[in-house]
Amino acid sequence: MRHGLIFAISLICGVGAAVGGAGAVTISSDARLTLPEFAAKTGQDPDLFEKRYAATGMIVCSGVYSTAQLTIRNDVVTTAAHAFFDADGSPRGSLSECTFNVMVEGKQKAIGLDVSSLRVGSRNPYAVAPVHDWAVIRLAEAVPSAQPYAIGNPGPVGMPIVLLANRHRGWVHDGLKAIEPCAIRIERRVDAKSAREIAIDCSAGEGASGSAIMSPGAATTMVGIYVGWRSTHPDRPGPFSSTHMNFGVAIEGPFKLALSAMTAEPILEATRAPKEHASATSAAVVH
Repeated sequence: MRHGLIFAISLICGVGAAVGGAGAVTISSDARLTLPEFAAKTGQDPDLFEKRYAATGMIVCSGVYSTAQLTIRNDVVTTAAHAFFDADGSPRGSLSECTFNVMVEGKQKAIGLDVSSLRVGSRNPYAVAPVHDWAVIRLAEAVPSAQPYAIGNPGPVGMPIVLLANRHRGWVHDGLKAIEPCAIRIERRVDAKSAREIAIDCSAGEGASGSAIMSPGAATTMVGIYVGWRSTHPDRPGPFSSTHMNFGVAIEGPFKLALSAMTAEPILEATRAPKEHASATSAAVVH
């Protein structure tokens, strides 16, 4: 359990059994939909809609799953740091065995990770401010069938957004991608160098950690990633408040610098054989 500076209770979700017996915070205005449902509601073609968000998949480490997505390039993904490190700051098993699972030509494919490229805000994300709970990693091979998401800056408080997660455990459509229109409700900066924390009035469940917080509309532009929740009653739905919320971290500061550095490197070829993975202890950290 983590105590926030201005909030009552802080917990990270999305990675297996959550502290306190809950793995989610549901906002009473819960408007999560599957991609086909959202396409139908907004008058868009379901097939084109699925292709638009094909970059979203999940990181799987020792049976723990977290949402991740191709970002800027089709061989680089972003997610939460706690997708790779547990509450004790230990790697989730051998990180060289973790995979990025994504749909490729209608079939689920598990793609290896280049662990030596891993950049995270912290190796011990549960023990530090949530703005350090981000990760960028390169894949062992590219995913040419999916269009990676662009990045942008979050707007002011009140800005409409959508949260796009690979899955939400406990949601009625668990196992399917979920998209929900919502808004940024609070933002705060821990210090001058860190990215902003952005509180959102979207609902979430286990498996959503690391998922894209995106600008609404046709553009697939990420402004942040979802990392956790705070609640005094996580087992009961309720209206958004300072004691019942979900939140993420904006793509700025060290997070953006790490992403920019990795995506500036030469691009992989989809047919290239996976390189040898480094050991879990060699994963680099950006503070």
